[in-house]
Amino acid sequence: MRKSNFLGVYGHSAIDIIYSSDRFPDPNTCVELVGRREFFGGTGANLARIAAALDVKTALASHVGDDFPDEFKNALQTVGVDVTDIIKVRGHRTPFIILISDSEHNQIGFVDQGAVREQDRLPLRTHTVDSSKFVHIGTGRPAYMLKVARRARWRKRTVCFDPAQEIHYVYTPETLRQILEYCHVLFLNSSELETAKRYLNLEDDHELLSYASMIVHTRGSDGSRIITDDDEVVVGAITPDRVVDTTGAGDGFRAGFYAGLSRSLPIEECAWVGASTASFVVESTGAQSVLPTWEMIQRRAARRKRV
Repeated sequence: MRKSNFLGVYGHSAIDIIYSSDRFPDPNTCVELVGRREFFGGTGANLARIAAALDVKTALASHVGDDFPDEFKNALQTVGVDVTDIIKVRGHRTPFIILISDSEHNQIGFVDQGAVREQDRLPLRTHTVDSSKFVHIGTGRPAYMLKVARRARWRKRTVCFDPAQEIHYVYTPETLRQILEYCHVLFLNSSELETAKRYLNLEDDHELLSYASMIVHTRGSDGSRIITDDDEVVVGAITPDRVVDTTGAGDGFRAGFYAGLSRSLPIEECAWVGASTASFVVESTGAQSVLPTWEMIQRRAARRKRV
């Protein structure tokens, strides 16, 4: 199949149920939750929708339930996401995530995987691999994502692996190693980086380069690091107008990073574009509530905070 998408994303399309609380409870105690709101979310859908809004030709592969809202699919299509591989799994619900933020914007979450739990018995959706140049392997069942990685490598795509928080509770050292065999780029935040090193019995961040040729380490308000055999680039953050909700900030960074790659920008510039994109995401509740344009990203990138 001739490639028509720049980016193919495998990951969750989910409903985010977001609450806030002054603090998190101690075990066997309660706290009051306020401000319940529901949003379109999921790491895959967040990345795909934001990237498409930045004019990146993007396909999304997700398993959802019978209850997947038509409005969600329409929202993706409206910005140009190729939804060929969004598949309803009969008899199962769409994944949902309960996210609770405290007064300092820390988060805890509870995930109901819904239809995604059935991935191991489902056939591989190949359109997203075959039509894309970069294949972003995000959240989902490790055995299914391993099939994605093998297909993508066989088709000579650039394989980008982003296990996200599932590295802590879905992946094992063995399943992590299996996918890394096919990986070119590895995305991790700071806690995920430490778990990856522990799983792989590594001490230094640079040792991960034996598994991937590029490590993209996101560090929240401290910016990001891009590690390769040739260099280590440290990039600062872009200051938002306000911080309302940090849900999906990392997905926003990744969308911006790919938007830079799609325009053949240098890696450091891609990281700055990612930082600028993330700064818009945190200004509203819900990862997909604000979809910045490329022009908005460029203007805000002038706020660079050097490190």
